Amino acid sequence: MSLKAGFAEVDITPPVGIEKIGWKKKIVSDRVLDPLYARAAVFSSAGRQVAFVQLDTLSIRWTQVAEIRRGISERFGFPGGCVMVAATHNHAGPAVANVGDARRDDAYVAALVEKAVSAFGRALEDSREAQIGVGSCFEFNVAYNRRVIMRDGTVRTQGTFDDPSALCMEGPVDPEVAVLAARGRSGELLGAIVNFACHPVHHGGETSLSAGFPGALAGQMKSRGCPITMFLNGASGNVFYVDPCGGRGVKTKEQIGAILAEDTCKVLGGMEYRGEAELGSASQTVRLPFRKDTDDELRGTARGA
Repeated sequence: MSLKAGFAEVDITPPVGIEKIGWKKKIVSDRVLDPLYARAAVFSSAGRQVAFVQLDTLSIRWTQVAEIRRGISERFGFPGGCVMVAATHNHAGPAVANVGDARRDDAYVAALVEKAVSAFGRALEDSREAQIGVGSCFEFNVAYNRRVIMRDGTVRTQGTFDDPSALCMEGPVDPEVAVLAARGRSGELLGAIVNFACHPVHHGGETSLSAGFPGALAGQMKSRGCPITMFLNGASGNVFYVDPCGGRGVKTKEQIGAILAEDTCKVLGGMEYRGEAELGSASQTVRLPFRKDTDDELRGTARGA
């Protein structure tokens, strides 16, 4: 039951002048700090196939997920239902949906879908016999819960313990850095998938375009011998990189990328690889209702709001 794996990336950096998304206001980009990518990883074994497509964007609409899966299925005969499509939740990327005052560029979104399919095709074409390994470590110096419970029972998003009325953190973080990697028959690293939970918010409120710390992580790993590093974000709803206690400062995207790269390399250093794997996939579509907020909740005067 030999395993094959392939990785690839395609530049999806938008043109300057495109609107951004993720900051509750209209922001028009005027410069690019670092490139954005669509990355793909393809695995096959014993007639079963699974694949991942990652985009350096804030989000990806279900309609575009369907288009990417359909394009992959029609063009390459690969089962679209076995392809996971995910965004890194990058706040410094282009508007890929109409949210608030931000308006998406439909031509860019169409090109993004095409490039995501193209990245998959390159990964599939580059697939070769491989060994696969998994591992993890814990990192407590990057992500923090941004919700602070105050002594009056209310909760402040992005609260600070410099405020004497702050009492405690509302919720947890997930400090695990999980890594899946593949190497070729001669031991060369083909690529890696890194999972960590933290909002990539760097440069979000600015007019610059960036891939945030997931892009910095990929760049760091490339300089360390890993050609493609895909980032899959975890459950990061109220988790970001500013320490409410203030003791550890605010790290740049480059600093976080370097920390996570060091963690990833530590995991890779102790990883055991095998040439066989039982692949499988499953999915479920969940439709969630919108919550109806009360006036007190909207004013921030209700307990827990």
